[in-house]
Amino acid sequence: MPRLRGKQSVFVCAMVVPALLLVTRAAPAAEQRQISADVYLDKAQGMWLGELIGNYAGRGLVPGTTKYREGYIVRGGADFDIGWDNVLATTTWVADDDTSFEYLYLNLLGQTAAPTSADIRQGWVDNITASSVYIANRQARYLMDPPPTGASLGPPATGAFRNNIHAYAIDAQITTESFGAMVPGLRQRAADLSGTFAAVSNEGFSVHAAQFYAAMYAAGAMESNVPTVIDQALAVVPLSSRTYEVIDAVRTFHQTTPDDWRACQTMLYDNYGSNTGSKGRFRYWIESTVNVGLTTMALLYGEGNFQQTVDIGVLAGYDADCNPATAAGLLGMIKGYSGIDGNSGILAELPAIPSDAYQVKGLTTLNSLTTVSQVAMDFAAAAEMQIFAAGGSILGQDAEKVYLLPDDIVTAPPELPNPDGPGGLVGRVLAAGGQVNVSASVSRNNSAMDCDNIASIIDGITDFRYNGHRPYWTNDGSNPQPAGGDWYQLDFPRDMTFHKVVYYEGDVLYNGINANQRLVLPCGGFFEDLTVEVFHDGQWQTVTGLAFSEALDANAFYQTIEMTFDPMKGAAVRIRGHAGGSQQFTTIVELEVDGAMGIAGDCDENGLLDHDDLMTFAANFGGSGQWSDGDFNFDGTIDASDYIAMKRSWLALDKDLDIVPEPTSFLLILAGAALLPAHRKPRRTALCG
Repeated sequence: MPRLRGKQSVFVCAMVVPALLLVTRAAPAAEQRQISADVYLDKAQGMWLGELIGNYAGRGLVPGTTKYREGYIVRGGADFDIGWDNVLATTTWVADDDTSFEYLYLNLLGQTAAPTSADIRQGWVDNITASSVYIANRQARYLMDPPPTGASLGPPATGAFRNNIHAYAIDAQITTESFGAMVPGLRQRAADLSGTFAAVSNEGFSVHAAQFYAAMYAAGAMESNVPTVIDQALAVVPLSSRTYEVIDAVRTFHQTTPDDWRACQTMLYDNYGSNTGSKGRFRYWIESTVNVGLTTMALLYGEGNFQQTVDIGVLAGYDADCNPATAAGLLGMIKGYSGIDGNSGILAELPAIPSDAYQVKGLTTLNSLTTVSQVAMDFAAAAEMQIFAAGGSILGQDAEKVYLLPDDIVTAPPELPNPDGPGGLVGRVLAAGGQVNVSASVSRNNSAMDCDNIASIIDGITDFRYNGHRPYWTNDGSNPQPAGGDWYQLDFPRDMTFHKVVYYEGDVLYNGINANQRLVLPCGGFFEDLTVEVFHDGQWQTVTGLAFSEALDANAFYQTIEMTFDPMKGAAVRIRGHAGGSQQFTTIVELEVDGAMGIAGDCDENGLLDHDDLMTFAANFGGSGQWSDGDFNFDGTIDASDYIAMKRSWLALDKDLDIVPEPTSFLLILAGAALLPAHRKPRRTALCG
């Protein structure tokens, strides 16, 4: 496992480059993509300096206030002087936690082109302390520690929604964008690298934002038109992702309103950056979605102008240092530092020459005073390793050195579209024209807010990693819960047979955004215990034979818990248990029920117990099958136990009915079936009324 070296230049280029130069080609074909090493180095320097300048522009206080620029939110954007003279007067650029991570990752990628998850975790353990980082990164670092304060986890588990309470946040997209600079012109490799490292702290749509940023940097090495770079980078983002949605919304708005960034910021504020407009999917100013939208906005409305882009990124608010840093870094990658490839370079757009001094900070073994130009050389060394690993090569040496790039082929990312409707028994009843009513110990029916929309727990959406949906909750602001605990209930139009309930838990909520979740009492969001009850014979009855697929765990979020039990008929089913946390409430994404759309004996689930059902049962008796074949207890075989269940259904509908035969032979069963039409009309239970 590669170890990170401290107190020295990130790479010993003299050792790395000659090895790569052994693999050279003759003069490249005219159509092969290429970039000279000198041009790349200038772009890498422009990229790193751009990130630092953008970051510094968003630091500090809003003039005339005691409020920090980070987290300062005004609908339509703020209006104050950025203070460019102060920014450019910086004598030494000091890293914050974002660029520190990029420096850490640069070091690791300088040693191996494809670090493993174990390598990444070790780099964190060796260099990152929880107190030096924030939000999802801090939670990831907690999770790497052994119990009881951690869980001894590594990526991707440390970034999964199940373990990291801030997996929705901005962390990954502001610590991995420079990966694209290491793979010039290779968007897919940029997305793959970024996705691997992003999984340390995030999952789903927030990882997609990180991949989008990295792909922009990769595209920006070869393309100078900002809208084109955005379009090219968006190819790595799934269409079903919330990240794609917000970026596309900004692109569309810009096309119709190209001269008013404040109007675009208002659109983002209303739809993604406020609790009400986003259906509660906006959480904090460090949330991923609104910030990737604002970064895209700054790039489009900045029109390629460095200072204008940074100004918009800062004044738009939210994560007002990270967004302009990403945007300015991209322009640095596109334009270069001095622009030796024919562009003007960002230096020509600045009123003063920035300092070259850079202080690495926040890394246990790597803290050092270096320079922006040295970091650019480190990027060049890492880029040569990546180009070689991707199938490219290097031609020439010194001033004649050229990077020959493989084709930039982007594979369509995996999609996770929302389902058309619920699964299980609920979906089948609805498809048949029936109705299922849902209720809870605290019921609210506000479709404008996910956490207040009780109908959402039977909408079929069980996986929120792409769409960013929030769970329903029973938090009513009052600690006492109902006698017997919280419950979620489904009412069906007639008796059904239930044998499994799947509870898709929501998140657990805590006070203290950076608190260690294992050391503080949660506010709520989870059950301390749980059972299943079925409404039968006019009363709620607890099921028997209840078994859980996994134990309830207050430190595991969004659990999927399958509860199987002995088949039981009834017109309603619910889960019930005591809510945990200081505020005693629970959360739920979906409640799914499995079983049959009828009672034992109704093979075709048409609400009738008739001759056809008995003939089906007789034909399959002794074999294997499912409900439609006569397996009424869901054990996979049609046998005497199914016969007993079927007979109970007949007797429950008509106490005098005596035509159902004992299962001593197929002949007796068939005889009983033949007698049915002469003795009784079919017994019906209504589905729709």
